[in-house]
Amino acid sequence: MWNKIKSKPLLKNFILAFLTAAIIVILTLLWLRIYTNHGEKIETPNFMGLTIEEAMKLADENNLRYSVDSVYASKPKNTIILQNPLPFSDSIESWVKRDRFIYLTVVRKLEQKIKLPSIVDNSKSLASTKLTISGLNPSWTYKASPYKDVVMDVKYKGKSVKAGFILPKGSKVEVIVGKGMEQSAQVQIPNLVGKTINEANIELGSKSFQLTEIYNNCMTKADSLVAKIVQQSPDYMDGKTIAEGSEIIVIANK
Repeated sequence: MWNKIKSKPLLKNFILAFLTAAIIVILTLLWLRIYTNHGEKIETPNFMGLTIEEAMKLADENNLRYSVDSVYASKPKNTIILQNPLPFSDSIESWVKRDRFIYLTVVRKLEQKIKLPSIVDNSKSLASTKLTISGLNPSWTYKASPYKDVVMDVKYKGKSVKAGFILPKGSKVEVIVGKGMEQSAQVQIPNLVGKTINEANIELGSKSFQLTEIYNNCMTKADSLVAKIVQQSPDYMDGKTIAEGSEIIVIANK
C-alpha cells in the first residue's frame, strides 16, 4: 500500500511541502528566541543626571545601545535630563534586554542664539515685554529726550545694536529710554521794544532766552549795532509769561 501511496506524485509533493514548512517554522522560532534574548532581562540602568560620556560607558557595561536627542534647558550643559524607558527603581519595574536602545535627552552644550527684537521707538512697556519673551535681560538708562519712556537705542556690551542682531539667550542689554523734557520755569516776557540787539542780549542772557533778529534798513554792521527793536514776538504784556529758554523773535530798524 505504501508503494501505491509513494507512486502518487500529488501526495508526495504535499508531504514534502509539509515537512519543509515545519522545518522553516522551527528554525524561525529558534532564530527569534536567540534574536530576542528570550528569557533574558536586565534592570534598566539610571542614566539621569549623567554626562553623555558617562552614559556611553554605562550603556556599554550593560550591553545596551542608545539614541541621543538634545534640547535647550536651564540645567547644566551636556547633562541627561530624560530617558526612555524609565530607570528601574523600587516603584518602577523597568526591564530591558541586551542590545536594546535607550532613548536619552541631553541638554545642549552650545548656548541658544536669538535675534534682538525690534524695539527702537517702542514704549518702554512694550519693549520690556518683547525682550522678556525673547529671553533677554534689559537694563534701563534714561536720556534727555522730548519723548518720555520711548526707546531711543539698544546697546550690547557697550555697543549699539540693531534689530536682528544675534546674541546668546539670557544676555543683558542696555536700553536707552527718553525721560522727557523737564518743564521749564515760567517767567515774565521781557519788553525789548526800543532796545538795541546788544541791550536785548544782555537782558535775556540771565534767563537763557533764544533771540532771533530780523533787520530792516540795515546796510552795514554799524547800522545793525545802532538799530532799535520795533517789534517782538511773543509780545510783551504785563503779567504774561513764557517758559524760560523760549525763542523771542525781534525786528530791528535803523
